Amino acid sequence: EAAALKMSTCFEGPFTLPDLAASSCSQWGGATHFDLLRLYRATQKLIKMSIIDMVDPPTANTPRSSGENPLPERPYGTTQYFQMHNVLVRTVGAAMVLEAQKKSVKRNALIDRVLKQDLPDRMTKLAAKKSLQHIPWYYERALRRML
Repeated sequence: EAAALKMSTCFEGPFTLPDLAASSCSQWGGATHFDLLRLYRATQKLIKMSIIDMVDPPTANTPRSSGENPLPERPYGTTQYFQMHNVLVRTVGAAMVLEAQKKSVKRNALIDRVLKQDLPDRMTKLAAKKSLQHIPWYYERALRRML
């Protein structure tokens, strides 16, 4: 819970469980679903202790978003958003985190959001490209010589 609390102080607005997981148990770094479950359990304990709160999803028309892309349809339900409102806990938790760590947590969360937004489309295009039959150029030359 302490690690989840310290990481949650890095975000000014609402954050999600994948935002917290991006720096501690990255999907690309070999983390398992058990790591995400432990982090989820820690956030649920923090909610029960009234340290962080569940909030509504942010609107698409914020100054940082372009407003063009609506939130994508999730196959397994909605994403839960959390936010820390307690100023005292935020100040004490932020004092335990170095500035370099804060930047790293924010950077990892941002990269994870972009990858999850753009990567599925690119992977489907790559799968379609790989499904086409490829004939190397040297086979084409040999085939032309035979004809």
